[in-house]
Amino acid sequence: MTATYEVHDPATLELVGTAPMHGADDVDAAVARSVAAGAGWAADRGARGRALRLAAAALRARSADIGRTLSLEQGKVLREAVGEVLVAADVFDYYAGLEWADEEELPQRQGRSLRVQRRPVGVVAAITPWNFPISLLSVKLAPALAAGCTVIAKPSPTTPLSTIALIDAVAEFVPAGVVQWVTGRREVNRALSEHPRVRKISFTGSTEVGAAIAAQAAPTVKRVTLELGGNDPAIVLPDADAEFTAAGIVGSAFRNAGQVCMAVKRVFVPAAREAEFVEAIAAEASRIAVGHGIAVGTTMGPMHNRSQLELVEGLVRGALDAGARLAAGGGRGTDLPGYFLEPTVVAGAGFTTPLVALEQFGAALPVVAYEDPDSLVAQLNAQEFGLGASVWTPDLERAEALAGTIEAGTVWINQHTQVELDAPFGGWKASGIGRERGHWGLEPYLELRTINARAHAPAQAAAPSAAATAGN
Repeated sequence: MTATYEVHDPATLELVGTAPMHGADDVDAAVARSVAAGAGWAADRGARGRALRLAAAALRARSADIGRTLSLEQGKVLREAVGEVLVAADVFDYYAGLEWADEEELPQRQGRSLRVQRRPVGVVAAITPWNFPISLLSVKLAPALAAGCTVIAKPSPTTPLSTIALIDAVAEFVPAGVVQWVTGRREVNRALSEHPRVRKISFTGSTEVGAAIAAQAAPTVKRVTLELGGNDPAIVLPDADAEFTAAGIVGSAFRNAGQVCMAVKRVFVPAAREAEFVEAIAAEASRIAVGHGIAVGTTMGPMHNRSQLELVEGLVRGALDAGARLAAGGGRGTDLPGYFLEPTVVAGAGFTTPLVALEQFGAALPVVAYEDPDSLVAQLNAQEFGLGASVWTPDLERAEALAGTIEAGTVWINQHTQVELDAPFGGWKASGIGRERGHWGLEPYLELRTINARAHAPAQAAAPSAAATAGN
């Protein structure tokens, strides 16, 4: 009998449910089922498209139930949790309708014909984190299924229940073994990463864990996509409107209690307007209503776990001890017993302060003064992360020019955290390898094969000899 473990609400610490504690043997069994289902699933592209559309409709129909489960186990606001399920449905519809060629002909040459074929890579392991369990799984699962792969989903151990619900919904429309889930801890991650019949790993999470998974996958030469950490800067130029800019930055920075890989993690404002921007950002942050994610009126829930809360609180204390000041927040914001930190804005921290230099991943936002934007970008480019960044100014020409110098996978202008179904998303440097979304998100699940053919013609018969000719 498989052991189980408990899943708790990070707002109330109450039990939400239980999930199986799978191990390496369970991974072996799941992989065997995936391999057995692979050939049939890969053979019928039309059936795959129809299944994805049916899955999308089912997710929309069940969005309220799955969203509530997600809110309870993760902590995010119910409206955002339901929205995450609806986004997943949109992703399934997008890949169901995406046009791409199974084969293409290359120009003939010297009697040779060439065809390039695209075929599914095989069994895929999709390993996802706790901050966006549904949307981050969907951008792996939908393109992999569209490509003809079979998929084993491995969610974070603290948010398995919504993933189970999603996979079970999709499984109703595909043959047995095409989509599965396994739950548990790092033993399961390792078993998937090292398994010789798993041909691709798609992982979203911390840079540290992503590097470990890539190392585990290397001996079997798996394909690996890694969407990793980020420490996104918002660069505010001197002519930016304070109120508009503050609203946009705070809306990104404290979404999901700041636990978004591509959220604004630090704000750089012109020194001459530092006080004005700090005041505007602090005022906007103070409007956020902290509480239980499923409660009416809540606009920000708790942080997801105690260790993340303690990490962020420690970074804030360190900045204050080094001479920064608290502009907003710093308390719990509620009497609930969970892992709450009200939106916290810190002013006056230096560029190398850990709150600024590290990815804090929580409900704290440092605002840092700068003198020259070009010098600032040079400093930012020298750091390890390159997931996203944003530039804030009414001068779009200037914004485009500065954006073109920033080493990041996405640079937003006068917005942040907005992603599109048909645009690639991923990071530079330590923020990841590969891209998700759009046709770029389909390509990692396809292998290329070249068929190079030459006509098989028998050698011509030898000409008869002169003697033989004379004898005729």
